[in-house]
Amino acid sequence: MNRTLLKKAALCCGLLIASPFIAFGQIHEGGHRPDWNAIDTISFLSFNDFHGAFVKDRNVPGAAELVQAVLDEKAKNKNTVVVSVGDNFSGSYFSRITRGNPLPEMFREMDVKMSAIGNHEFDWGLPYLVDTVAVCMDYIAANIVAKDDHAPLEWLEPCKMVVQPLKNGGSVKIAFVGLTTTDTAVKTRSENIRGIDFVNPVDAARVQVATGLKKEGKVDMVVLLMHIGTDMSNPDVIEEENAKRLPWIEGVDAIISGHSHKVVLAEVNHLPVIQAGVNGTHLGKLNFEVKQDAGKYTIQYIGGDTIRVAGKGNSVIDSLVNKEMDKYGFEEVLTTAENDLIHDRNINKKDYTTVGAYVTASYADTFRKYSQISKKYGKQSVVGVNHYGGLRASILKGEVTKLRAGNVLPFQGHLLAFHFSGKELKKLLADGRINKNGFLQTSHLAIGLASDGVTVTSVTDLVTGKKIKDTDKCIVVLDSFITDGGDGYDAGLFQKPIKEFNDLNLEPTVVFIDYLRNLGGTVSVGKAPLPEVVIEKAR
Repeated sequence: MNRTLLKKAALCCGLLIASPFIAFGQIHEGGHRPDWNAIDTISFLSFNDFHGAFVKDRNVPGAAELVQAVLDEKAKNKNTVVVSVGDNFSGSYFSRITRGNPLPEMFREMDVKMSAIGNHEFDWGLPYLVDTVAVCMDYIAANIVAKDDHAPLEWLEPCKMVVQPLKNGGSVKIAFVGLTTTDTAVKTRSENIRGIDFVNPVDAARVQVATGLKKEGKVDMVVLLMHIGTDMSNPDVIEEENAKRLPWIEGVDAIISGHSHKVVLAEVNHLPVIQAGVNGTHLGKLNFEVKQDAGKYTIQYIGGDTIRVAGKGNSVIDSLVNKEMDKYGFEEVLTTAENDLIHDRNINKKDYTTVGAYVTASYADTFRKYSQISKKYGKQSVVGVNHYGGLRASILKGEVTKLRAGNVLPFQGHLLAFHFSGKELKKLLADGRINKNGFLQTSHLAIGLASDGVTVTSVTDLVTGKKIKDTDKCIVVLDSFITDGGDGYDAGLFQKPIKEFNDLNLEPTVVFIDYLRNLGGTVSVGKAPLPEVVIEKAR
C-alpha cells in the first residue's frame, strides 16, 4: 500500500479525532457516574437516492412526509444517528429549478449527521458541490481523491466520527467511512469531475486507517456509508465487482448503501447491509445493542427494518415546498395520459419504452419545426435518441403536469444534432441494445435485427417510409450526455455537429414540455411512436 497515501489518510482522520466535536472519553454530566452494567440500543436511520423528490405525488411521499417519518422514529429512540447515502438533490425537475431548495432546511430538521457522495452530486458541477452544497452538509468519501497524486481533497473528509451519548452517561464512538461508486467516472460529464479520481473502494487507504483506529481502541464501531449498489437478488448482495470484498474488511460493523434504488436488508459475512429504496419511499433502520461491563463495550447487531414512509407530513417542510410550487407554476396541466406509461430500470431497462418514444419523438419534431434548418436538410431522416438512464420517471395515468413531465428529464443538458450515415446509425442503435445501463431509446423507426438480437441489419424511417441505407445521410438529435462518451457510448460517432441547430441552446426538458403542451391530444401506450423491431430467424 502507498505509504504516502496512508500517512495523509492517517493525518486526515487524526485531525477529526483531535477536534472538540469528537473528543473521546466517556461523557459525565453533572458528575454522574455511568452505570457500567447498563444495556442500551443505538439505531442508524438512513435514506438514499432522494433525488430532490420534495413534492408528494402518487408513489412518492415527498420531503414533508420523509422528515416527519424520521422525527417519529427518532422519538422512539433518542440514540438514533440519521445519515444520507447520497444523490440528495439532483434528479427532479422541481429541485433543478429551485436549485435544491429546501434541502438545507430538510437536513437541519432531521439532524442529518453526514452524507455519502452519490454520482449525481456532481450533476450541477464541482463548484456548486464544493461551494454551495458541501457548505450546508457534511459529505464524506474515502475513495474520491485528487487525480494527479491521489491526495485527499481539501473540501472532502474521508470519514467522520460521531460520539453518541448513551442514556446511562456513557458514549459510543462511531466512525463512518464514505465510499462512492467508481462508475461515477462514466456516469458523469467529464467537465464536472475534472481533477478528481475515483479509486477502488476496497483498496481505499482510508478504509484501512479507519478500521485500524478500531483495533487501537479509539473507536467502538465502523460503518461504511457507501453509494454503491446492493440488491438482494444478487448472490453477493453488493452489485459492483470492485466492492464485493467490503464486508470482509476486518473491523467493519455495518454497511449502509445506496445507488441501485432497491429495498435491501441482508447480511453478508454476518454483517448487516441495508438500502432504503429511492425518492424517500423508505427509511433504513439498523439496531445495535450496547452492553457495558467494567467500562468496556460489547456491541451486537440485533436486527433492522426497512420502513415505508407514509402518513402525516411535517408542516414546516410542507410550507416551504408549497411556496416553491406556487412560485414556478409546476401544476400546469400539459396533457392527459390514458394509461400508465412505464419507464423503470427495475422493470423494462432492456426494452424500448413508451416514455422513451415520446421523449425522442419530441427531439426529432423540434429539429423539423425550425424552418430554415428543416428546409436545408428536409430530405434526410431525423432520428431522436436518448440514453435510458437520462429518463427518470414513468408517466402515470391521469393529468400530466409540468412537474410530472419535467421529472422525466430532470437533468440539465443541451439538445444537440449530428450528421450520421446509415451505417453509423446502425452502430449507435446496436450499441444501445447492449449498454449495461439500459436500451438507447428511440421512436418512429422500424429496426431489423440479426438472430443475435443485437446486430442491426436494417433501419426504416416510419415518418417517411424510407429505408435508411448504409450510405444514406441522416440526422440524430439527442441529449448531450452520451456525445462525449457518457454511459460508455462511442464518442467517435458524434464528430459532425449541426452548428446552426446546436447554437440554439435548447434544453431537452423544455423541448419535451413544449411538445406535450402542443400535442393536441392525449398520450397512451397505443399512441406512443414506439420502434417496430423484427428479429431474423436463425438459419
